[in-house]
Amino acid sequence: MRNFSYILPLLAMQLALLSCTNPAKTAPAALAAGGGTSEETNALAHNQTVLSFETPYSFVMSEKHGKKFSATAAAVSFEINALVKIDSLPQKSEFPHNLIGKFSADSSSLPAEFSLALLNGACGTKAPVFAFFLTEGATIACEHAVLSSKPVEAGTWTFIGVKWDGRYLTLYQDGVPMAKEERIFAVLPLSESPIYFGKSGIPFAIDKLSLNTEAL
Repeated sequence: MRNFSYILPLLAMQLALLSCTNPAKTAPAALAAGGGTSEETNALAHNQTVLSFETPYSFVMSEKHGKKFSATAAAVSFEINALVKIDSLPQKSEFPHNLIGKFSADSSSLPAEFSLALLNGACGTKAPVFAFFLTEGATIACEHAVLSSKPVEAGTWTFIGVKWDGRYLTLYQDGVPMAKEERIFAVLPLSESPIYFGKSGIPFAIDKLSLNTEAL
């Protein structure tokens, strides 16, 4: 299978967030090209805000969660859950569109460790679908992916869940298991690279994010 590796445009580190007086009900955030602070990302992780990626390749990164999703944290299982709304479906392409992924230190290439992504044409897909890549220390590739069989609809909030129990990797869509494959390697990637939300060529939004790890 073909590995994916390509360079994204250089991005200015700038974030525009809208706030309100009640911290438990933060207003939606529209992101310009660039990244956000860990404080802003932590607010997202506590379900206090919606992140709206309206500009191509805009992103927010979290070093905190990057360290959490690493072998140094002794985590050998994890769950990622989020409501995702794709505002505009992409044209067919051989490359995945990252939604939530762990990138290498230079933050300029496709995720090298894991990625919840939208595919349309990549990995043989005939329609836009969600997929999750979990590598064994290699570059993101189709043989490392589990793919949903349910096409994505633009403008619709969809609940996406990924669970790895240390052996099986399962992808859920609206609570229904879409794919389950055995992954026998025992730990998450060794690096403490940040987790990136966004860095995609499509407009989309994330809400109700939950990132959890545990040692079995």
